[in-house]
Amino acid sequence: MAAPKEQAHVKAAARAAKQFVDTYYESLNRDRKSLHEFYADDANIGWNGNALVGGQQFASFFEPMPKAFYDVQSYDAHPMGTNEDGTTNVLLLVSGAVKYGESNAKPRAFSDTFVLKPAGPAKYHVSSQGFRLVSP
Repeated sequence: MAAPKEQAHVKAAARAAKQFVDTYYESLNRDRKSLHEFYADDANIGWNGNALVGGQQFASFFEPMPKAFYDVQSYDAHPMGTNEDGTTNVLLLVSGAVKYGESNAKPRAFSDTFVLKPAGPAKYHVSSQGFRLVSP
């Protein structure tokens, strides 16, 4: 059985993941203007083969894309050790389906991997992200 401190990190990672998934994908679906707020200024992002740095660059890249609906089907989170200040980064793995364009568009599977770093009490920023559409 895990030690109490390790259990606390696992629970904190699970809470961070739920909060992040609930708000991040809602922003992708409805409020693209706020996307930059989810990212650290120096975040490394790989979006389906496009290399980007930071939330502003990601938001500019994503804004002109067609309307989309991301449906998260599962996610898993793991704490990634302890930082010098006692906080813990989180590895977040997300999978689901996305529809681009009209509502009758065929959904495509996606996989999204994040490293989230603490950015204040109960707040995390994306430090690294790898998004990929899964081929049919």
